[in-house]
This record gives sequence, structure tokens and C-alpha cells, in this order.
Amino acid sequence: MSDKLNEGHLTRSAVVYIRQSTLHQVRNNTESGRRQYALAGRAKELGFKTVIVIDEDLGISGTGSRERPGFARLLSAVCNGEVGAVFALEASRLARNNRDWHHLIDLCVLTETLVIDAEGVYDPRSLNDRMLLGLKGTMSEFEIGILRQRAQEAYRQKIQRGEVMTLVPVGYERSGSIGIEMTPDRQIQAAIRGLFERLEAMGTLRQVLLWYHQQQLPFPRQRRRLSVTTVEWRLPDYQHLIRIVKNPTYAGAFAHGRSRSQTQVVGGRSRKNAGRRVVMEQWPVLIKDHHAGYISWERYLKNLAMLKANSTKAHAAHAGAPRTGSAMLSGLLRCAKCGLKLSVAYRGGNGPNGRYQCMTGAREQGKPVCQSFAAFRVDQAVEREVLEACQPLGIEASLQALTQTRTDTEQKHRLLEIALEKARYEADRARRQYDAVDPANRLVAAELEARWNLALVNATEAESRLASVTGEPTALSDEQRQQILGLGANLNRAWNDPKAPLELKKRILRTAIREIIIGADGTSGQIDLAVHWAGGAHTRLRVTKNKVGRNQNAASQETVGLVRELARGWSDRYIAQMLNRIGSRTGPGNSWSENRVKSFRGQHDIKVFSVEAVRPWLTMEEAATELGVSVAVVRTMVKQMKLPARQIAAGLPWMIERQDLARPEVTTRVRAAKLGLRSPREEAGQTVMPCI
Repeated sequence: MSDKLNEGHLTRSAVVYIRQSTLHQVRNNTESGRRQYALAGRAKELGFKTVIVIDEDLGISGTGSRERPGFARLLSAVCNGEVGAVFALEASRLARNNRDWHHLIDLCVLTETLVIDAEGVYDPRSLNDRMLLGLKGTMSEFEIGILRQRAQEAYRQKIQRGEVMTLVPVGYERSGSIGIEMTPDRQIQAAIRGLFERLEAMGTLRQVLLWYHQQQLPFPRQRRRLSVTTVEWRLPDYQHLIRIVKNPTYAGAFAHGRSRSQTQVVGGRSRKNAGRRVVMEQWPVLIKDHHAGYISWERYLKNLAMLKANSTKAHAAHAGAPRTGSAMLSGLLRCAKCGLKLSVAYRGGNGPNGRYQCMTGAREQGKPVCQSFAAFRVDQAVEREVLEACQPLGIEASLQALTQTRTDTEQKHRLLEIALEKARYEADRARRQYDAVDPANRLVAAELEARWNLALVNATEAESRLASVTGEPTALSDEQRQQILGLGANLNRAWNDPKAPLELKKRILRTAIREIIIGADGTSGQIDLAVHWAGGAHTRLRVTKNKVGRNQNAASQETVGLVRELARGWSDRYIAQMLNRIGSRTGPGNSWSENRVKSFRGQHDIKVFSVEAVRPWLTMEEAATELGVSVAVVRTMVKQMKLPARQIAAGLPWMIERQDLARPEVTTRVRAAKLGLRSPREEAGQTVMPCI
């Protein structure tokens, strides 16, 4: 027994500290574990009656980057004076950093605790022993630094050659130890290529996601469990698709350093936060044409630009993806006063009453609203400019539209055909496995039979999905082709067609226009627009704002004048009947009713007709009653322009002023009619009285 041990040490406990840095070492370096656990026997040989083994830190590094509950328990026991000696195989097991090592040694000095390893017994109170312990701790930290430096430098050299790719994404497989190649599974290849083709056609990743779910088309994804990677097919989610689109591996490039860890000090210890994205210009390694890609590098960059342009961040310089709602320029307008983007507000959800407004400063900084105006007239003005600029491209666009439907159907048909082929292979493989087993071995045969039945069900479902899609898309007839080409020549007609989707119109506007600087003048009622086209040209427009209470749903001035004139002589119910008779509609397109006429009069300050009031004019029937003749006589006098009359709209009653009934020519004709005399024919060149 060492002379450094005394009865005071032996009356206390001996603590055996056991640690290995990784779980791989714990599973495979078993001899090191046995040697450490054997220290408990040595402690009993030295005379310790109580031996405590601390092994909670197995698989945890001793560099200080992670919390070690076992080491914290050791420090607590030493600090309380419960430990006579600390046993460890070597200094590197206790700590790989000077902070933890010297903290333990200082506590051992205060509590007269010994440190015992495979080489000997050390008393930290002795200067020589403390110097040796200090050197051991320094060498332990230096050793791990040297090992890390060598490993990192070798790893860095392999990275520069593009030979490091521990995990390959779905659609690729490892070729040898350092290579990468496309998976030989044609179904996975077709699915990956179909994703990029669909993204290029639709322009937004969310629309691609919705398309997959609407068509119920599964998408491959990797599943890793216990170091075994398998591919499973299921409906995709947005995060899975965006990871594929942003991964440069699919563009045939090897990239390293796309993310990096950030070290922070938390609770006196360093903490690494991984997953911090790095911009492409700062990637340490980028090797293009490293392997076969599903898309070109140029297409990859365009996809990234598309995702960035579709972002919905309020202060970004891009327009964002087309959103729902009737406002066509959402995301394209920027305030000429404060430089912030204008937002869109709708009355009653995403209805037709869109309104552009600069609200960012008001919401975030408490500033007043810069400007606010209705979207209808501004949208119309910009649409006219875009249609005029794009009119020469209408024929080319229509030719592309001729093949778009056929291409979509062919793509879906091809994917379903490959899925059916694979499902049939799996069913045939399950059948061959079942045929190869001994029928008497029911435990195995029953399981293989269940697998065969499941494969047959999957094949049947694949056949049903394929049958729901026509094998060959129906070709367009010559008449249909000419109609589509006609729409291409007349782009205005195609644009204003009710079946034209708003999302497509918004994509066209975003393709042609980069940004619109807009400013509304509240005093003059004018809106000035500076349209910045994608090609670099600029166009200035001026639009007159709607007056207060006026929008695209407001009634025309002709309707206002018509109701104002009719209200001088008829009630609201009769006015509604006459307006409906001539096909007039309210601003939103509804038919007229008594309540709507009443509300309309209130909005335009039109007085109601009083039954007690004397109407300033008469109808033909009323004029005939007043004169005591038939309606035909009155109609003839109106036709011959002897009796002035006016009709404010086709289909409405003729209006005859009361004082005109006393005209001499009218009196003469009435007297003749009562005597049974016919009305004399008008001579050529005879001067007639004009109708009002």
C-alpha cells in the first residue's frame, strides 16, 4: 500500500469514474470498459471498504461541450468530503479540458482527496504530484486536440476532392466508397424528374404540393432506422419537397458547408447550435458537374430565384407568389412616399372589393396611413398595358397551351405505369417466395402468404389508378385548334374570359412586371404609377381615383338620372317594375325591388314621389282619359309630332306634359276625332312640331 494512503482516506469512500467518449466506443471498445471497471477491485485491494462506481457518462465526450451528470456527481461528493480517493484509468477519462480537470484537482486539495490512476497514487497537496497531475491534464487536452486536428485535416482534403458524402438523398445511391450515381429504380427517377418539371410549369411549390394531393400521387422519401435506409412512398409534404428543390445534389453538384454550427457559452459551457444556413457565395466547397444530375445548374439557380420571389415577407423586394383574391397587383406595388410595399384589404373576405393601402408604417411605427385606394381602376390600367405589350406573343402562348394538357396527362400516365410495373414485380416476387417455401412449415408459409396477398392488393390499386387516366390524351380537333389559336390572336378576349384563372393572370403580370411605384394625390384625385418592366423599360401611367362612394359596383350615372326622373311621377314599387322591364340592374348586378329603389334614392339624395302631389306629366293612357279620346288617337298625335312627348328609355311609358294638351293642333285633332273624322295626312315638306 502506498505511504500516501492513511486511515483518514480509507474511512471514506473510493469513487471509480468510468467514461468513454462515444457510444461506438462503448459497444466496440469493450476491453477499455473492462479495465475501467476493474479499478473497483484495486480500490478494495488498497483497503477501501466502500467503493462507488460512477458510469453515467458512458458515451459522453469529456471536452466540456456537453453536460456530464456523472462528473457533476463526482465533484459534489468530493466537495462534501465524502471521497478518500478518485480512481480513473487515466487523466483523459476524468476530463479532456483543463477547466474540469483543475476544478477537480482544486477540490481534492481542499478536502485531502487522492487521485489514483494506472500509474500510481497522487496527492494533490504535494507540489510534485500536483505538477504531474497538471501535466497529465494538459497532455490529455493536447492529445485530443492533435487527434481532432489530424482527423479534420484529412476530412478537409477529402472534401476538397468531393469524396465525402455520408448520406445521399433519395434518387441517388453510393457508388463504391466515394462515388454517387442515380438510383437504378426508374420509378424513383421518374418521380424526381416529374417534381422539377411540375415546378417549372406551375411556378410555385405550393401549387405543386396541392397537385400531388389532388391527383393522389405518392412521392418517394427515405427512412433511416438502425443504420438501414429504405425508400417509402407516400403523399409528400411541403418541407420534403423544398429540401429536394434546394439540394444542389440534384443539379449534379457537390456542395459542402451549406450550414454551419454556432458556438455559444451557456451556463459557463460551450454549446453548439447546428443548422445555421450559409449563403451560396460562402460555401467552402462547390464542385459543379460532380455527378449526373436531374436538372442543370442553371435550372437549379432559377428554382432558387423562384422560391425567393414567391416569399411572402412584407419587406422583401420581391412580389411574392400569386395570392387568392381579386386584386391583380398584390405584391407588385411599392409606396412612392415611404418606399414600403402596399398590402391588400378586402371587404367581406377575398371578394371583389379589393383595396390597396400602405399600412406597414401605421402597424409597426404608429405612423399615419400613406395612401389607400380601390384596386379596380389601377388593375384595369396595368392590365391594358400588359396586354398591349404581350399581344404579339399570344399566338406562341396558344401553341404552347395546345400541348400543355397532353403533356400533363402523359406525365401522370407514365408515373402510374411505372408504379404498376413495380407493384406487379413485387407481387410476382412474393409469389415466388411463397412457392419456394415448404408448405408444411406453416409459420413461414403463413407470413409469406400474407405478404403475397398484400402485394396483390397494391397491384390491383395501381391498376385502378392507371385505369382512371386515359391512356392516350384525346387530340384536339381542327375546330378546337382554330378556336385556341383565335384566342391567342385576340389576347384581350382570352384574358377577359370568365373561365381564365386569376392565378394564371397574376403569374403573367409578375413575369412581365418587376415592380410598380405608385403614389396617390388626395387633392387632385389622381394616381401616378411608374411601371418597371422585367426587361428594364419603364412606363408612366395616370389613373383617376374613384370618388367617395364610387367603385366598380356603383350604378352608372345614366341609372341615377333615370331613377331621378321616374321618381318625379311614380312610387318606388312602380319604378322597380319599370327598371326590371327594361333589363336594368343594380351596381352589383341584382334585380330591382322596392327596398333597393328606396335605398338607391337615399344614397343619391332623390326625393320620393308623393301620392298627393300632382304629377307634372301624363302617360298616353292618362292623356287619352283627360282628352276623352282613345289611346290610338293620342299615339297617332305623338307619332305625327303634333303632341310633344318623350320617352327617357326604351320600354318605359311616354311622358306628356299637361300644358301641351291645350295646344291648338291638339284641340283640333281631338274635336275631329270626337266627330269621327280621320286625321289628315301630312303633306311633304310640312313643318311639324318636334318632340322633346
